[in-house]
Amino acid sequence: MKALRFFDPLYGRVDCSAQDWAVIRSPEVQRLRNIRMCNINSLLVSGASEISRFEHIIGVFRLAQEWTQQNRITGTDAEVVQAAALLHDFQTGPFGHSMEYILTDNEVGEFKHEDVSDGSRRLFLQKIRQNASFAGAQFSTPRLLAPLWPRITEAIRGQGRFGPLIAGTMDLDNIDNVVRLAMHVGVASHEDAQICLGLARDLGISDSVLSISNKGIELVHRWQAIRTRLYQLLLHDWAEFSAKAMLTVMIELAVSAGLLGPDSWVLTDDALLTHLTRHSVGEHQRISELAGRIMRGDLYEPLALWRTPIVEKYKDLAKAEYKREMEQLIGADLRTPSIFHVILDNRKVCREVALFNRDSRSTMHFGRDSREVLIGLFASRSDLSASAQRRAVESVRAKLTADGVDTISELDDPLQESVTATAQLALFS
Repeated sequence: MKALRFFDPLYGRVDCSAQDWAVIRSPEVQRLRNIRMCNINSLLVSGASEISRFEHIIGVFRLAQEWTQQNRITGTDAEVVQAAALLHDFQTGPFGHSMEYILTDNEVGEFKHEDVSDGSRRLFLQKIRQNASFAGAQFSTPRLLAPLWPRITEAIRGQGRFGPLIAGTMDLDNIDNVVRLAMHVGVASHEDAQICLGLARDLGISDSVLSISNKGIELVHRWQAIRTRLYQLLLHDWAEFSAKAMLTVMIELAVSAGLLGPDSWVLTDDALLTHLTRHSVGEHQRISELAGRIMRGDLYEPLALWRTPIVEKYKDLAKAEYKREMEQLIGADLRTPSIFHVILDNRKVCREVALFNRDSRSTMHFGRDSREVLIGLFASRSDLSASAQRRAVESVRAKLTADGVDTISELDDPLQESVTATAQLALFS
C-alpha cells in the first residue's frame, strides 16, 4: 500500500491517515495551491511571492498532530483538531485576505473566511451549488466530514473546546504562518521549525484560554521577534506597499463596475487577474491596466511613505471616494495616474500575546500592540520632475492636515542597514 505523506520544507515528513488524505485531496483544499500565502505577489521581498496557502495548511496540520500526540488526544477529538487545521483557510479569497479586507472597508456584502459553517449553509455565496467548486469538482468536505462537521467549523471560528488552538491569540495557524513565511523570506531559518514544534508541544488550553509552561516562554519571545521583523518587511517595504495599493485600487474599481462581489472569493490569484483583464474594457480599462502591471511586476513609483498615530481617521481615509479625491489632487500636479493608499497597522507589526502560565498560575503578557496608519502616495511613471512631485506631496499633506491628520512622519525603509541590523539583533535577544 502506498504511503500517504508529504515532505514539508519546514518540518520534513508529514504522515496522514486515509481520512486526512481525502480532506487534503478535496477541491476546496487543492484550490489553496493557487492562493498565495502572502496577500500580494511580492516583487522585492522575493521569497514571499510564490509560497501557497496549501503549504501552510499542511504545516498547521503537522503542528496539530504534534499537539494531539503530546496531549494524548485521540479518536474523534484528534480528528476534529486535525481537520480544523487543514480547513481553517479554505475560504480564503484571491491574494490571501486582501479582497476580504477591501470588500469590508467598502461595505460590499459579507463573507467571513473563518466562518466555514455559514459559508456551507449559504452555498459559499454561490447562486447554484455547482459554482461552489474548483477546477470542475464541487466542494466535498461538508459531506465527507458530516458527523464531525459542526465541531470542526466551531473550532475554526475559535469556539468550543479546541477553538483557542485554531483561532486564538497565538494559535497553531499563527505559529506556522509567521515562521514559514519568514523562512522563505530569509529572516528565519529551517532550524526555527523547532520554535513551532516546541510551542505546539507546550501549548495547553485552560478554561478556554491558551496556556504555556515556563519552558515555553523563550519560544514565545523568539517567535515574536521573528514576527516583528517579517511584518516590518511586508508592511514597510515600498514595493510591498505599492503592490498592495495597486491591488486595492484594482479591486475597488472592479467592485464599483460590478465585475467582482463577495461570491468572487472562489477565484484563485491568477484567475482573478485573468477575469479582470478580459472583462475590463471601455470605461473600465484602468482595471485591466492595473491587472497587467501587477502580473508584470510593473509597480507604481513611491512619492511619499508616511506613518501617523491618528488611527481614528483610518475609516475616513480608507473610503474609496476619499482616495479617489486624493488621487485627483495628485494628478493635478503630476498629470499621470496616481494612487493614494492607507494601511491600518492594528496589531500587525507588533502584537501583544496573553498566555496563562501553568507553572506560575498567572497570565503573562508578551510584547505590545502596534497601532498606526501607514499612508502611501504612488505615481504610474518614474520620469516626473522633482518639482511636480514636491508640489503633489505638499498638496496631499496640506489636505491631510486640514482633515485632522496633522501628525505625520516618514516611514523608514526596512531594508536600510541600520534598521536591518537592529531587527537582526532582536531575533537573537
